[in-house]
This record gives sequence, structure tokens and C-alpha cells, in this order.
Amino acid sequence: MSGKYYTIKGSLFEETRQNTTNFCHNLFLSNAMKECAVQLLKVEKEYEAALLRDDLEMIEQKKLEMQAYQSSLTLTAYMFDEVDEIST
Repeated sequence: MSGKYYTIKGSLFEETRQNTTNFCHNLFLSNAMKECAVQLLKVEKEYEAALLRDDLEMIEQKKLEMQAYQSSLTLTAYMFDEVDEIST
């Protein structure tokens, strides 16, 4: 379905469309944060196991992975904070 959508400013339909859009954004960002947190926990366990085995190559790899997931969480948090229409 394509085409232009027209809404009357301040109408119930415009408010409903905006609320639906905000809800979708909230769902997407919440899911992204959840996935990052789950993966971060997994990688942290793998990092601890590598420490116990004294596997230097794996330790460095897991450090990089943890940094990537932490950066993703930070970015997602900034996105929540920056988008005025999104309510948490």
C-alpha cells in the first residue's frame, strides 16, 4: 500500500497515528535493548570462562564483543532520550 496520507492537524486520527508510531518505536528500541543485554550476559560468561582457561586470544575477542554490546546499549539509550515523541 503506497500513497500520500493526509491528516488534519490536531485531529483524533493524527493523534492516533502518532501514538501508534511512538508505540512501534518503543517496541523496536525496547527489543533492541533486551537483545543487547541478553547477548552481553552471554559474552560476559564466555569472557569469564576464557579468563579461567587463560586463553589470551579469546579474552581479547570477548572484550571487543562486550564493548560492542555496551556501545549498542548506550546508543539505544541515547535514541530513547533524543526522540521527543517516544515515551518510556
